[in-house]
Amino acid sequence: MPSVQRAQQEYQKSGVPVIAISLDGDGAKSVKPFLSEHKYTLPVPLDPDMQFARSLGVRVAPWTVIIDRDGNLVGGGYGRIDLQSTEFRNYIKALAAKKAG
Repeated sequence: MPSVQRAQQEYQKSGVPVIAISLDGDGAKSVKPFLSEHKYTLPVPLDPDMQFARSLGVRVAPWTVIIDRDGNLVGGGYGRIDLQSTEFRNYIKALAAKKAG
C-alpha cells in the first residue's frame, strides 16, 4: 500500500487516477480504520462481494489493473508491481499522453 499511495500522489499531478479497491468482506468497518491508522489518502472504493473484481477477471489479491481513458483494461497482473520503476512510469506517461476516443 505505501507504494500505491506514493504512486497516487505522483500521478495525480498528470491527471492519472490511482485507486486501491478493497475486497475486504468486512467493508468500511475494517478499511476506514486501516486507512486512517496508516494515513493513506488515496481513494479506496469497497468491493466486499468482489463483483467489480470478478468483472475484470480478478480472483486473488493483490491484483493491479490498468484502465485507459476509454475504460479499456490495458494491463495488469497479480502480485507486487513496482509502481515507481522507470518502466512503469514510462508506460503510465505514454497512456496519459494518449487522447480519449
